[in-house]
Amino acid sequence: METKTTILKMLAGNKIYVPIWQRAYSWQSPSQDNSKYLKTHTDVFFNDLIDYDRSSAKAPYYFGHFMIEKDENSCYAIIDGQQRLTTIVIMLSALFRKISEHREFTDMEVLLFEDMIRRKSHYHFSTVDYDNQLFKDHVIDQIKKNRNELETQSAKRFVKAFDFFTNAFADKDEQFLTRMLKIVSESSCTVWVYKKTDFVSVFHKSNY
Repeated sequence: METKTTILKMLAGNKIYVPIWQRAYSWQSPSQDNSKYLKTHTDVFFNDLIDYDRSSAKAPYYFGHFMIEKDENSCYAIIDGQQRLTTIVIMLSALFRKISEHREFTDMEVLLFEDMIRRKSHYHFSTVDYDNQLFKDHVIDQIKKNRNELETQSAKRFVKAFDFFTNAFADKDEQFLTRMLKIVSESSCTVWVYKKTDFVSVFHKSNY
């Protein structure tokens, strides 16, 4: 995986997961019954993308730095940046859903979905084990709508974030949606990849 890359390249063909020892999803979202959004993590995240879309910036949007650990199965455990990456995947899932309500995906959009969200049974991103099935059912595959089955606070938060983005896209036209997909997929980021043994070594050194 390249150090300087894009969100699309970071996700495409890879399996990135939140290790069990990481804290679960903690970002807050506004309540849907608020007429004006409060300053929570997800609306600040979204409004920053809107400001970028309205600007004349020529450089790609920058999503910051991610630290990941490559395991023995050539999968990647995200060490730093998991809240941002989880939110990116949640937003993309809501975005693809809204585009599909307007029309069928173009060939390019099919490829983007398969590279960033899911290709057949291969999911490019997984949250912590105890939340992951709910994440798939409610956010990625969207086959369940019953919010009463959400037992953990983290599951409630990522479903609330999905509902926030779904609501935020509700009145947006097709042109806005396609621009937003382009911005996010082409946005830049930096990735620092550790091998598992490297991470353990660095961790021990930091404690001396």
